[in-house]
Amino acid sequence: MTLGAEQKIRGPIWGELTRAQNRQAVSNLARAFHLPRTQAKTAVLVMLEALTQSLDEDALSRDTLAHLITLLGNGDYERVLETPTLMGAPSTQAIGKDALNVLFGPQAAANLSSHVANAAGISITVAEYLLPVVAAMIVGGLSFLTRAEVIGFIRNEPAIPEDFTAALQLPVGRGSSGFFNGLTLATHTVYGDAERADLFRHLAEEIRLGANAAAADPYEPVRRIIARGFGMRARYVPWFAKLHVWGTSALQSAGTQAQQRLNQFRTRMRHEDR
Repeated sequence: MTLGAEQKIRGPIWGELTRAQNRQAVSNLARAFHLPRTQAKTAVLVMLEALTQSLDEDALSRDTLAHLITLLGNGDYERVLETPTLMGAPSTQAIGKDALNVLFGPQAAANLSSHVANAAGISITVAEYLLPVVAAMIVGGLSFLTRAEVIGFIRNEPAIPEDFTAALQLPVGRGSSGFFNGLTLATHTVYGDAERADLFRHLAEEIRLGANAAAADPYEPVRRIIARGFGMRARYVPWFAKLHVWGTSALQSAGTQAQQRLNQFRTRMRHEDR
């Protein structure tokens, strides 16, 4: 299977993981943990599958989106993805555990170790050290895929195709200060780690503060950016899902009533014939 075919089937983040480190990221991960490449690859794919199922089955909360944006403001995740020597660094374990908790939640992250261990044929101890590194790489891949568009949003420069509809279902709300509606920076600006972290942290706080608001959400583009980065499938919006359920129920009810009337008509006709 070609690299492009694998990316199409397994999603854009897998494509980034297979692109990184001159296409040797998974092999380097295996070497860092003294594992055959097949076992390391299985562990990564199991994590990506669990993440995809989690995002498909449970829409991200606004708070989770804010945490994700904060993670994406940390350039260390991209460095982990691109630097083989960082795979075994204590700092990677630290930021990787943060990533695990945001991506899966603390409880699910704890249960994921045994699941990955069983699927990949590795010990739980190895899995517990492996998972934070893979989580850091996943966030690094997501950062590569979404960074430019998030910064474009912050700079009030729309960069998302209008026909892209796979948006996350998050609670509707609005930001409070409007800071990101009016911020315009030069297109050639290059952000250092501190500046980038501040920008993303401010955006995360704006998203979090809008959690209880009822107006139209100005951060819908951020949802779409993250959705595309994760390769999420499009969902029905809540009102359409309710309409679909109501319509199906109404059609079933109408069909039942029509059948009952037809039966009554046939019964009456038989009685009249007698």
